[in-house]
Amino acid sequence: MNKGAVMAILIAGIFLVSGCAIKQAYNEFTFEWSDGACMKDSDCTAFEYGCGGGHIQCTSNASKWKDVMSTCDIVENHPSQKGFRCACVEKEKKCGWVK
Repeated sequence: MNKGAVMAILIAGIFLVSGCAIKQAYNEFTFEWSDGACMKDSDCTAFEYGCGGGHIQCTSNASKWKDVMSTCDIVENHPSQKGFRCACVEKEKKCGWVK
C-alpha cells in the first residue's frame, strides 16, 4: 500500500471512532421527562407526581409539577427504568436524566 492509501485509511478510522464516541456520549443522557435550568446536580430534583408515583419529572422547578394529575400507570420506557438518574447536564445547563 502506498502512503496516501494508508493515510486515507487512518483518517477514515479516526472519523469512525470519533463518531462512535460522540454517539456514545449522547446516549449517556436524555432530556425526556425533564425541564428546567441548572448549574449543579443539587439544582435538579426527581419529582414524582400522579397516582402511584408512576410519573417522574427531573426538574429544577418541582412546584410546577406539584398539582399535575396523571394516569395511574408506570411508564415502562421512563429513563428512571433504564438506569438513568436525575442530574444537571452541565454542558447544556439543563436538568436531565444521566447514566
